[in-house]
Amino acid sequence: MEVVRRTKLRNLDPQYIRNLDILDAAEAAAYLRTSRSTLAKYRCYGGGPLFVRQSARKVLYRRSDLDLWLAGRARTSTLDVGAA
Repeated sequence: MEVVRRTKLRNLDPQYIRNLDILDAAEAAAYLRTSRSTLAKYRCYGGGPLFVRQSARKVLYRRSDLDLWLAGRARTSTLDVGAA
């Protein structure tokens, strides 16, 4: 008997993600070029982009919040510690 794995196929193509206004954790991680676990750590310990908890297991991100978070982390030098 063949075991059938049911996995949700994801379209994490950068062109596709760039057109979304609301992203789930996997899409947000791909957009930020980081991992889902890094985003989970940011949610747990703070310091990451704003997120919306849709349910106990579903977290969403607004693309505008991701862009704002990235802009706030911009630096001109490795010596520039900033407020981050």
